[in-house]
Amino acid sequence: MTETSQGASLRETNDGRRFLKALWLISAAALLFCITTAAFDWLTASGAYLEDGVTWIYDTVIYGLVAVSFGRGVIFERAAAFMLSLVLAVAGCQGSYDIWCEIIWRAPETAVNSPISALTFAAGTMLEAALLFRFRKSGEPLVKGTWLSARNSALIGLAGAAFALLFRAPSAADHQILFDCLDTVLAFQAAFCVARETIEH
Repeated sequence: MTETSQGASLRETNDGRRFLKALWLISAAALLFCITTAAFDWLTASGAYLEDGVTWIYDTVIYGLVAVSFGRGVIFERAAAFMLSLVLAVAGCQGSYDIWCEIIWRAPETAVNSPISALTFAAGTMLEAALLFRFRKSGEPLVKGTWLSARNSALIGLAGAAFALLFRAPSAADHQILFDCLDTVLAFQAAFCVARETIEH
C-alpha cells in the first residue's frame, strides 16, 4: 500500500472521520465567533472587540488547512504538521518580543481585556479543546499538533479570563508579563513536540 493510500485509509477510519468532523466544527465555530464579535464591535462602535474578532480568523484558517491536509498522504500531512509547528514557534517568538518590550519599557499602564471579551474567548477555546480532547494521546503528528494548539489556547483563554476578572485596574503590567510568559512557554513547547513527532514519525 502506498503512503497516499495509507493516508486516505486513515481518513476513512472512525477516528479519522471523528477528527475531521471536530476540525470542521472548530473552523466553523471560529468563523462564527469572528463574524459575531466583529459585528458586535461595529454595532456598538466600541472598537474594543474588533481585535478579538480578527483573532478567530487564525483558528478558522489553521484548523481548516489541517482538515484539508489530513489523510491526503504523508507528504501533505508532514507539510501541514511542519507548518503548524512553525506557526506555534512564531507565536512563541512574538510572545518573547512582547515580554522583552514590557521589561525594557516598563509601561506603567497595560490594557486588560474586558471580562466579556475574555470570557467569550475562553468559552471558544474551551470548546475547541473539548472537541479535540479525545485525540490527545494520538501518535499522529498532525493530530497531536492540533490538540496541543487547542490545549494552549484553552489554557491561555482561562488564564486571560481570570486575569481580566481579578485585575480590572489598568495598572497590571507585572501580571501581564507573567501571563505572556505562560503563553510563550506553551507555544515553544508545543512547537518542539510537533516538530519532533513529525521528524520521528
